Amino acid sequence: MPIDLTDRVCLITGADQGIGAAVARGFVARGAVVVATDLEPPDPARCGDVALSLAWDVADPEAARSVIAEVSAKLGRLDAFVANAGIYPQHDWDELTLEKWRREMSIDLDGVWFGMDAALRPMAEQGYGKIVAVSSVQVRRGPVNHIPYTTAKAGLLGLVRSMARAVGPKGVRINAILPGAVRTETEIELYPDQEALAAKLAGQQCLPARLMPEGIEPTFAFLCAAESDAITGQAICVDHGLTHW
Repeated sequence: MPIDLTDRVCLITGADQGIGAAVARGFVARGAVVVATDLEPPDPARCGDVALSLAWDVADPEAARSVIAEVSAKLGRLDAFVANAGIYPQHDWDELTLEKWRREMSIDLDGVWFGMDAALRPMAEQGYGKIVAVSSVQVRRGPVNHIPYTTAKAGLLGLVRSMARAVGPKGVRINAILPGAVRTETEIELYPDQEALAAKLAGQQCLPARLMPEGIEPTFAFLCAAESDAITGQAICVDHGLTHW
């Protein structure tokens, strides 16, 4: 049976490209009422025929409350929140500055909390909701040049597990997805030799094919659908078998 999101109001951050854009397009196709957000309102050419396209700097806690209030006012409810927005800069440990560290934490960890905290208010009031936070397989791999990113993504797992217990009695489910090496615009910028990267990954993954954003969208859909109502506080790895979680 196809995963059905008909009439579910689903809010997605970082929806102008990559995983977020694929999730937005997939959710629209599944019948969801999609709110796509990014630093600038996402382009419908990339995120699909969404109900609302809004600007949201996730590092700003006031912006989180403002966006959630606008969604509630215009659409009447909020059923699912996908906290996907993030940054992925590379630097060695001895190149890190306090400014760099805090910027990455403000987006990759604090930004998820700000959105989660704001989204939980209408969800708790209506007695139901789904939240999906995007972590990373790098939590398992520990790359040397993504230290703040990996730290933030590991922190998300603790946030998900604690908050799932805290808000379970309110009918809200919270889970994390750990994507693997997904071929996105950001990945192409960081690894322009895609042929070499594909060959390297083919030798490391259980499934050698490249993982595309559309390939992991169904897992997001499942965690935002009624079929996953019994699942909360979990971390689900979607990486073609790059790691074993």
